[in-house]
Amino acid sequence: MKKLTTSLLVLALTSSVAMANAQEKKNDTVKTKEIEGVVVTALGIKREKRSLGYATQEVKGDAVNKNPTTNFLNNLSGKVAGLEIKQSTNFGGSINVVTRGYKSLLGDNQALFVVDGIPILNKNINTTSQNTGGGGYDYGSSISDINPNDIETVNVLKGAAATALYGSRAQNGVIIITTKRGKKNKEGIGMEFSTSLTMSFVDKSTFPKYQTQYGQGYRGTSFAGTLGGSPVVDFGNDASYGSPYDGSPVWQYGAFTPGSPTEGKRTPWQIAKNGPVKFFDVGATNVNSLAFSGGDDRATYRLSYTNTNASDIMPNSSLIKNNFSGNASYKLTDKLTANFYANYVTQKTKGRNTTGYNDNIMTNFRQWWATNVDIKDLDYLYRTYKKNYTWNINGSDDLSPAFWDNPYFQRYENYQNDSRDRFAGNFSLNYDISKEFNLLFRMGTDGYTMITEERKAVGSYVGNSFGLNIVPQPSGYALSNYKFNETNYDLIATYKKDITDDLNISALVGGNINVQKAFSNQQSTSGGLYTPGIYTIANSKSNPARPLISDISKYVYGAFAQLSLGYKNTYYLEGTFRRDQSTALPSNHAVYWYPSLSASVVFSNLIKASWLNFGKVRAAYAEVGSDTAADQLLNRYFAQPSYGDIPVYAYNAVLRNFDLKSQGLKNLEVGIEAKMFNNRLGFDVSWFQNKAYDQILALPVSYATGSSAKTQNAGELTTKGFEIAVNVTPIKTSNFSWDLNLNWSNPWTKVTALSPGIENISIGRLQGGASVNAPLNGDYGTLWTSDFVYDSNGQKIVGPNGAYLVTDKAIYGQGSFQARWSAGLSNMITYKNLSLSFLIDWRQGGKIFSLDQAYGYGTGIYPESVGLNDLGNPIRNTLANGGGIIQPGVMADPNNPGHYIPNTIRLDRSQSSQVLQTDLPQSAYIYDASFVKLREVAITYKFDKNIFNSKFIQGMSVSLIGNNLWIIHKNLPYSDPEAGLSAGNIQGYQSGPLPSTRNISLNVKINF
Repeated sequence: MKKLTTSLLVLALTSSVAMANAQEKKNDTVKTKEIEGVVVTALGIKREKRSLGYATQEVKGDAVNKNPTTNFLNNLSGKVAGLEIKQSTNFGGSINVVTRGYKSLLGDNQALFVVDGIPILNKNINTTSQNTGGGGYDYGSSISDINPNDIETVNVLKGAAATALYGSRAQNGVIIITTKRGKKNKEGIGMEFSTSLTMSFVDKSTFPKYQTQYGQGYRGTSFAGTLGGSPVVDFGNDASYGSPYDGSPVWQYGAFTPGSPTEGKRTPWQIAKNGPVKFFDVGATNVNSLAFSGGDDRATYRLSYTNTNASDIMPNSSLIKNNFSGNASYKLTDKLTANFYANYVTQKTKGRNTTGYNDNIMTNFRQWWATNVDIKDLDYLYRTYKKNYTWNINGSDDLSPAFWDNPYFQRYENYQNDSRDRFAGNFSLNYDISKEFNLLFRMGTDGYTMITEERKAVGSYVGNSFGLNIVPQPSGYALSNYKFNETNYDLIATYKKDITDDLNISALVGGNINVQKAFSNQQSTSGGLYTPGIYTIANSKSNPARPLISDISKYVYGAFAQLSLGYKNTYYLEGTFRRDQSTALPSNHAVYWYPSLSASVVFSNLIKASWLNFGKVRAAYAEVGSDTAADQLLNRYFAQPSYGDIPVYAYNAVLRNFDLKSQGLKNLEVGIEAKMFNNRLGFDVSWFQNKAYDQILALPVSYATGSSAKTQNAGELTTKGFEIAVNVTPIKTSNFSWDLNLNWSNPWTKVTALSPGIENISIGRLQGGASVNAPLNGDYGTLWTSDFVYDSNGQKIVGPNGAYLVTDKAIYGQGSFQARWSAGLSNMITYKNLSLSFLIDWRQGGKIFSLDQAYGYGTGIYPESVGLNDLGNPIRNTLANGGGIIQPGVMADPNNPGHYIPNTIRLDRSQSSQVLQTDLPQSAYIYDASFVKLREVAITYKFDKNIFNSKFIQGMSVSLIGNNLWIIHKNLPYSDPEAGLSAGNIQGYQSGPLPSTRNISLNVKINF
């Protein structure tokens, strides 16, 4: 695969050069300024791209809004070098967005989003339990509220020199979104309408394939006894390590379930006709968008409305979003212009999927399933009786769940719902004091409220925790209310002047006030619900748990300056300086300063070559300071979930530190870019290095302090890597063109320093015993697990029972979740009005731990748990009947202590490894997370406006789009390597993810 792809790329590049020379025309020359164009940089300032000493990459709005989705970030995958977009299979879930590796050990590594010059919120309210795989819901990234139909361009600023003016929050990179604006329209009001319908189908390659030979049980038998001479299935077992299917009549759970079609009847002992894959629906997303725009010489405006109505593959799921936005520009005088922007979004979501372990239906399907259970029988029982009649009952006279609810009962009775109302807006006054001097005042705000409701119906499985309680609950209701707000005030003065014909200067000075506020109020019942079906806190059987309330705020006051010099449109030099003062830091360390310096040389102005249209070398160095979250300075007591009716308060587990200072980041970047052969071949190559130091994190301290850790400045992360973007046009005629774009990057982050005596920082400890770590002098995101025990030759050692020996500690590094490199290759073929495009997304390397495979090994649900051994017998036969396997490795030499010989001991596989205590170490379930995906295919036809013979219709296009159509290659069995818990630093772990979907869309756009 790798060799073939390289050859194709070389062929394409060679063809491009040949075709470019063959088709070269004198009138095909493009000026440098037109080639590079103007891009939006920090603070919303437009700059000629050729003058920049740092890397930026732009994506046009058409590429972002072409494919309808509930989160526009999905459409950026593979389209920007150095930008990692990790999509989620969770319904309405969060998306991980990281540029150029990781800069914070435990803090936020997500890129900053800026809309029309104003930073906006991208909060994630997921709980610690959800993030570490314990259970919960992925409530998504609030950045998904951005309407892709309103986006004009997306510009990604990757390095610190590019983002330095934004201050503390921009060290992770900035994604600048410019929205569409109204334009002068002589024909009156312009109107845009688009509608799309997307159907989503389960990709069966990302869902379990079950063995078909054995049924419910753990001990090699499925039966707990007999009734009337026929076996009775051991219903409480949630595994498929039971008796082999033989078609004989047995008593299954349905025989004892009132109203079941098989009540009182024996049924054949056989594989179910309908497996769990038939639990899923076909998802549907309908998006309708309408926009009006217009203007004259004095004012322009644009108003838009978009409605999204989506359902997921999980039953009883829906997402309804209404997005209203508008912007306007008005010239108050010839020198004074006012700009307005407002966006209101309301979203209601129902039936998000549970993630992680606990009551996750997917955990049930992937880890603890009985293959004799027919999913359609469970569907019938719930829809007919609305009760929790489940397959996993405690006994024939006790129909309560042993471990697992009926999945339909869970989806229709234990569903969650949430609502979010968001308003973002900004206002600016732009005053041209003179031709050279401009003054800008801008105020922007972004805030939303979110309410979440979670239910646990009477009759549910009791064993799982719920709400704020620390003990299991039989039922319950949880209500949470969140409010987030951020307001920015900017005052910026800009000066531009051509000092001579060759020398020009551009300077700015400004200030920023950033105000961040966050409020949360979490409540839940205790002891269950007093009256079934009434979901209020007042319906708590015991006194409700004491609410957890948080109300914090942070202010950052910034002042900044920038000076840019250009000489002969060839040599450019730029410097910035910023001072921040944060209320999140103690007063003696609240102020921090940081500079940047960048330079570029347009060497195409120095080299006179007909084949070279544009060429530039650039270099940049920057330092960026950053603070921490609010409320990190003073120790205090916190209200905790009540223990029954007893209130609980706890001293902060992590000692605060009133002597914290700002974190820092040093960034070095060099690059070269060029366009050749009449703009038919172009490339942009960057090398960068980041050093993030004085990290603010909790480090272990002596328990004599009364706490386990203390917040301190310590630790350093170093990231290095290359970025390559290549653009090729192999063929270009008046009617036909073929364009290729390749993006490639390999950022890699290592832990280069920690506090003295500290050898590792735990990023997250996960269900199943695995953990994600930052070890000293190791790779960020290293997965630690238990491991095999090896001899001096690296051979696995087998114990006396034939099972591999396992280390007693889960501290053995299995590699990092970071990909070694990632690439995106897009093609666009256009013939007259018809275009075909496709995008291949490739991620190479990285590790992932599958709890599904670890637990599924012991429960016997996967095909790997059956088969014939070296003797030609079923491996699940008893050893006496020729079963079991001889595992590769060595065993102790009985005649020569301390030495090893090839293993000859047969391992018993007749019962679950969890019963026999012969589980493999967790390292056996570490997989290579590489994948190659056909991410997107689109066929679009654009109608000529003349075909309509109407002044009213100005244009129309119809597109058929496929998304995530084919996982061409992956190494992780039965799942999508990209799927995870949520956004954040805990990656490389799977426990019960939803399968991914293949999505087919029909999209129609009309301009009036």
